[in-house]
Amino acid sequence: MSELPSSANVELRTARRRSMNYPMYVFYVLFAISVLNAMDRYILTGAANVVAKELHLTIDDIGYLSSAFIIFFTFSVLPFGIWSDRTKRKNVIAIAVAIWSIATVFTTFATNFATLFLSRTVLGVGEAGYSPSSPAIISDYFGRIRRARIMGWWASAGLIGLMIGTILGGVVAGLYTGAWRLAFLFTGIPGLLLAWLAWRLREPRRNQADDEERGVLPDLSMTGEFSAPPHSTGSLSKAWSQLWALLHIKTLLVLIMVQIFTFFVTSGTVTYLSIYLQQKDTLGMTSAQAGLFTGIGIVLAGVIGVVLGGYLSDLLSRRYAGARILICGLSFLLSAPTYAASALIAVNMHNLGLYTIFFVLTTILLNLSAGPAGAATQDVVPSSLRASAVAVSVFVGHILGDAFAPALIGRLARSFDPTGAHFANNLAGHDLTMALIYTYPTSLFIAGIIGIIGARWLKADQEAAQRADMEALKAQ
Repeated sequence: MSELPSSANVELRTARRRSMNYPMYVFYVLFAISVLNAMDRYILTGAANVVAKELHLTIDDIGYLSSAFIIFFTFSVLPFGIWSDRTKRKNVIAIAVAIWSIATVFTTFATNFATLFLSRTVLGVGEAGYSPSSPAIISDYFGRIRRARIMGWWASAGLIGLMIGTILGGVVAGLYTGAWRLAFLFTGIPGLLLAWLAWRLREPRRNQADDEERGVLPDLSMTGEFSAPPHSTGSLSKAWSQLWALLHIKTLLVLIMVQIFTFFVTSGTVTYLSIYLQQKDTLGMTSAQAGLFTGIGIVLAGVIGVVLGGYLSDLLSRRYAGARILICGLSFLLSAPTYAASALIAVNMHNLGLYTIFFVLTTILLNLSAGPAGAATQDVVPSSLRASAVAVSVFVGHILGDAFAPALIGRLARSFDPTGAHFANNLAGHDLTMALIYTYPTSLFIAGIIGIIGARWLKADQEAAQRADMEALKAQ
């Protein structure tokens, strides 16, 4: 008589263990995709100085290529976000990964500015499908208690991918003429495998993790069932009315405004950092050295910032409801002077050690907000509109923030040397420094002030989102 209950208990414990482990499996798959996402995007960043010389590009051409990616990414993310809230998000991710992987392989055959421009635009469209869907799925597998930490770890994948892509691009580009093409070829192929893994994921119920934390619904994560969200049907006008409602959430507006200024800073910085380090009037690095410094420096300091920000957010949120937004504001406010100092040290003192100290400090501060901002975005909107919220946030943040930032920095740097002789001879460090100093510290200061002021609305918006979820559950 004891064998049957014992066997049943073992099976029950095994089922529960699988149920608990599956969210982490989903996280690891999405983490790997995020790494590849950033790798494919930033290989060109690491190789840009060499590619520009081989294909006879100017300093502002590099900015135009980066802006092309961002613009097409931005205009694609909104329809992908709306679609994700009305279908299985795992399928959207799989399709998106396949598209950008093909675009990456296509870059191998680029021979001029036009073909590079085309491959970057398709890459932007593909990556747009992943951006809103992934955090929405993560939020349905991990509840509010752990969400900022999980989002922080997930955000760190982008930094790891940036590191690998920048190093790979810089090192391979420096091997021999045309070697940079191999980097695009070998990073595009693994995407097809990850697309298949994403297709095979189980779609969670909307708001599944939060419901389970409150004991509202039983754990059905192992059934593989997909229940359509309450807002999954309806006209296009209804979809737009829902998006309009999102823009009335004060905390979401604060996060979008902060993103506008910070995206403006990070996009141009990452685009030109490797090039900046290779100029003879700054630190005079080789392509490989610049790729290694940029990749390792950003990922080590960035991961520290991302993880620290997530843990600080979850810890301080127990004492102050607006802690997540406050951390964002303070981190950007403090990064304004350190950013300016690092640029001035490179061009005036040429001191690698001192530059590294300020570079690392600035990178940590800029990444403290990744986890808190991602979690806050998911917390203040109804669960059925989480992908749409990310899409709106990304769309507005990119189109008003960094869509034209690389092109603007490139044009501003070119204005100090209309002939292009400085860049052709790796002497454009002063030109880039002036372009960065005139724009970025002020942007970070404004972002910091907005975040500090906007922290006051987080608690009320969280409670409103929870009420909306409960009402939607009762209506089912």
